[in-house]
Amino acid sequence: MPTAYPSDLPAGDVPVDGLVPRGDEVIGTWYARTSAGDAIVVSWQRPGPDLFRADRGIAVWLHRGDPGSPWQPVDAVAFGAKRDPVLGLTAVIGDVTGDASEDAVVFAETGGSGACGTYFVFDIANGARVFKRNVCDTSIAPSTDPVGLVVTEAVFAPGDPHCCPSATRTSVLTYAGAGGWTTSSETTTRA
Repeated sequence: MPTAYPSDLPAGDVPVDGLVPRGDEVIGTWYARTSAGDAIVVSWQRPGPDLFRADRGIAVWLHRGDPGSPWQPVDAVAFGAKRDPVLGLTAVIGDVTGDASEDAVVFAETGGSGACGTYFVFDIANGARVFKRNVCDTSIAPSTDPVGLVVTEAVFAPGDPHCCPSATRTSVLTYAGAGGWTTSSETTTRA
């Protein structure tokens, strides 16, 4: 992983292949504006014969807005094809910590019939990972009212087939600081 990108370029002009490990391919790029400066979230994979068994990773780069200062990585997560394989990495940009600064909600998909994977929230301005949850049959997205995360998950009663959960639970989580989250609201809707 590069330790800096030395040119003082606007986010849209930075060649994103310079932000990932040498020889890896960029598979996704997202841009954010934070209170600490502009940011680039970039995901990559190692080329190989089997796309389902590739090393992958995601990094958050920040330019603090000082003229002449380089872009620097503030966080990164790597997934090895043998130890913790993922099928893909996606991100959604939005303020979820309530500080009026954009964050990145990242999903590392591991697959399966329940669309399993791990969600992370990167508080870009503070260079901190403030949320991590391993899930199946669940989606997590930014919430705007209140600012936080919307967690939508299947609720299975005993005997429910995997195709057909009995209900859906929707929870809104708000950031309480120091990596803590509180449940602001929760509703369950019968199928």
